[in-house]
Amino acid sequence: MKNLLKVNTTFNLFKICAICFIMLLSTSFFSQNEPLKSNKKISSLNVKITEEVALAMTKNFIAKNEYQKAVDFLEKHYQKFSNNLVINWLFAHAYSLNGDKKRANNKFQKAISLAPENRELQMDYTRFLYGLGKIDKAIKTMNNFVVENSKNVEVLLMQANISFWKRDIKNARKKIAIIKEFYPNTDITKSLENEITNTTATYIKSNFEFQTDSQPLEYFANHIFTGKFISCFLSPQLEVSKYNFSPQKEGALTLKLSNQFYFDKLKLAAKFTFGAYINDSDETDWIGDLSFTKNLFKNASLNFGYAKNALLGTIASTTFNLTQQDLFGVLDYNNKYIVLNAAYNHKFFEDENVITSISAWMVSQPIKIKKIGFQLGYGYSFTDSENILFISDNQGSGIYDPYFTPKDQGIHSALLITSYQPTKKITLRAKLNYGIQATVQNPYVIEIASGAFDIGGFYKADFNYTEINGSFEYAVSKNFSINANYVFQETFFYTRDNYNLGLNFTF
Repeated sequence: MKNLLKVNTTFNLFKICAICFIMLLSTSFFSQNEPLKSNKKISSLNVKITEEVALAMTKNFIAKNEYQKAVDFLEKHYQKFSNNLVINWLFAHAYSLNGDKKRANNKFQKAISLAPENRELQMDYTRFLYGLGKIDKAIKTMNNFVVENSKNVEVLLMQANISFWKRDIKNARKKIAIIKEFYPNTDITKSLENEITNTTATYIKSNFEFQTDSQPLEYFANHIFTGKFISCFLSPQLEVSKYNFSPQKEGALTLKLSNQFYFDKLKLAAKFTFGAYINDSDETDWIGDLSFTKNLFKNASLNFGYAKNALLGTIASTTFNLTQQDLFGVLDYNNKYIVLNAAYNHKFFEDENVITSISAWMVSQPIKIKKIGFQLGYGYSFTDSENILFISDNQGSGIYDPYFTPKDQGIHSALLITSYQPTKKITLRAKLNYGIQATVQNPYVIEIASGAFDIGGFYKADFNYTEINGSFEYAVSKNFSINANYVFQETFFYTRDNYNLGLNFTF
């Protein structure tokens, strides 16, 4: 045991000595190299940051994709060179590459104020604005340095794209022709040419629809759309829809002719539609709409207008000519995080009844995992009718006649939207709108005389609300595509299944 203790003592002494030797060796080794660290600090204080040094170091950071370091360095030394053209110009690039577009724009403007005649700088600023989609500002800047009949291909291509975005197809084609005159074998205009061809093609869409619900009501309908974009002020479309109802044997026909107008300076689009609703069991009535879409500011637009359309929601509504009129407004907004929609609708009828509804929903921007994308969100809607058109039979059972008139109906719902694109030609989409909480003031009937009933009052009722939408799109060829759609909806009023098949042709 004593021998074992001696051995352990000797071993521990050896271990301590070895550790001390390693520490001594390490200190000696690092003492030869570490002074460089302090020397670096000292030397960095002694280095004079000149314009050449600042430019070289910033370019080095950018070359290494270290954009934040480039910004930090320039911010630290900017005061020395605040009136230097090249420093401001380079600073604008550093901010832009780092994703700070607002500060990049400020530095570009500062650089231009220092050298307003510098065409290369003006061109660079135009590229910046063009990349941000600030088309009007890009045009204004471009006009400062582009001469008439310019042969600069980059400028011509930007002008062609801008003309196309402004729906000036004639001028876009003119700029493409000039580019091809200089470079007859170029492919740089191919993408734009394809977009112009698709936009201006004559189209015919044939749609077959079948719906069945729990009233019970079934109908089969086929819809045909044909139209063509010609110019900003001429974009006609003809729509014909034929309905066949069951168990009643009535049918209906709607005819619509519409045209779209685009006013670029006002950032306004308008659509005018006029047509006829022909019900087999009643007289013909006119239908139509006048709507406007106005760009308010970046990523925000407002759609508003008036519409009069056929109402085909109940069994009773299919037996005569019933129309509804709408005054509506819809706000759309999106940014890099969310998509938002808010709407107001004032619906009125020939019987002087009014139904008012408000709704809003918000979903995240698509989150993509490989070929699958999904969005999550929340929705709310509230609908209320001034008059409740609820009638009862001699058994005390009631129905809404001739159209659904909810009282204080509110729906909170969760939204899930998914998409999957297994190939470039096939796209699958699905949407779930699930009611977390749905309530309505439900009418109840009382017997006012023998075999005669009337609404006695209302009570708050919960109900299930679900909407499931699935679609399939297949681009068979450049000029022909197929789409199929299915909708299941469960509401307070009914449940329905809707099937849709579309065939789309362009020429």
